[in-house]
Amino acid sequence: MSSLNAIDPAPEQIKAFLSQPDDAPVFMLNLLKFKDRATYNDGQDVSGKTAYGRYAKAFGEMLAELNIDGAETVFGGAAKHLLIGQVDQTQIWDAVAIVRYPNAKIMFDTVTSAAYRKIHYHRKAGLAGQLLISCNDEGVF
Repeated sequence: MSSLNAIDPAPEQIKAFLSQPDDAPVFMLNLLKFKDRATYNDGQDVSGKTAYGRYAKAFGEMLAELNIDGAETVFGGAAKHLLIGQVDQTQIWDAVAIVRYPNAKIMFDTVTSAAYRKIHYHRKAGLAGQLLISCNDEGVF
């Protein structure tokens, strides 16, 4: 099994994501890979992790300001050790985050909002790529 980190979704991925029911929460599993050095247009010299940390902080503040009932970062942490499976070491993720939204439409509206566009440059500066997986809370077993 191989994986491909990306920065933005493809149109068919957006269409499939938005086809989810409006009455079901979504949990977005973020597997994040940072750039060694951030690429800011103004030349700031910080690590990709630092740039993404700025984005994550601003994103949390934005969620609080938007006051979307049920939207919250559930978990965020460093990815430490691969216990099962194999991944090319250059592709292993640096961090993991899980963000809950009331539904897919609210998630998509949040990340396409004017407020989000004001903070997105930190994400682009620091992120080499990610896998973003939409999960539900139906229970597996």
